[in-house]
Amino acid sequence: MLRRVYLTTLSILQIVLIVELAPPLALALRAHALAGVAPGGWPAMLQLFAMALAVAGTALTLVFPGIVLARHRRAGAMRFLGLPRWAIGLSIVGLSVLGVATLALAVASILPDEARIAVLLVSPPAVTGGLALATAGVLCAELLRRSVPARALKHAPRHSTARIEVTYPPEHRTHALPSAVPHMQGRSG
Repeated sequence: MLRRVYLTTLSILQIVLIVELAPPLALALRAHALAGVAPGGWPAMLQLFAMALAVAGTALTLVFPGIVLARHRRAGAMRFLGLPRWAIGLSIVGLSVLGVATLALAVASILPDEARIAVLLVSPPAVTGGLALATAGVLCAELLRRSVPARALKHAPRHSTARIEVTYPPEHRTHALPSAVPHMQGRSG
């Protein structure tokens, strides 16, 4: 159940990041990455390269939960088992705070004046804080993920007398030990 809640958190976080962060990031890119301001030659190329880096970084930031969700869908439950529980909890709590603050903003217009003022003062920072907590939880969970060995994987039993026989080149050819002869039956020597 916790896995489903985490995957739902990733889906909702993807939507919220696009809705909440895309407009301010677009304004920042428009204001700070003005193309064509630098004089011609290498400064213009350098400015164009820096602007491309800013756009690529912004796109990666906005699509990160979607990438994580795709990796979890492909790898299955084994990927989820390696995530730290505290980070999963942090992302779920962050999304819960975000949801409650958004709901409070939605119903603020029907509240009495004093309650409306309190909701309008508290909810916007709570939305930002919830978004930050949820994003930090997902980032920590994915960065600190441990490798979990597959449970169904069985290792073949090893023989204590197993050895590698070298047959080529002939001068490096090994000879079977007397204790290994029963294991070597049926093999060409």
